[in-house]
Amino acid sequence: MFEGNVQEPSEFIETLRRYHEAPTDQRGELANTMSDAIIHKRVDLAEVRQALLDSGDAALMDTLERLLDLIEPYIEEGGVEE
Repeated sequence: MFEGNVQEPSEFIETLRRYHEAPTDQRGELANTMSDAIIHKRVDLAEVRQALLDSGDAALMDTLERLLDLIEPYIEEGGVEE
């Protein structure tokens, strides 16, 4: 299900936090890093969501959902072909 080098949810959440706090014009590289991890299934989004729910961090959950909306066209069942 997941490809090699699966990130710990805490690592992904830290990147998400930096993305959330960064000025809009400085988010590109962070967005690309997170998008790549999601598209290539290098992060377990269920674990990330659960950790965000457990922490009560609604702002980061909203940021994650907006990021997913942006990359949804690139997500296919099983990731993308490389």
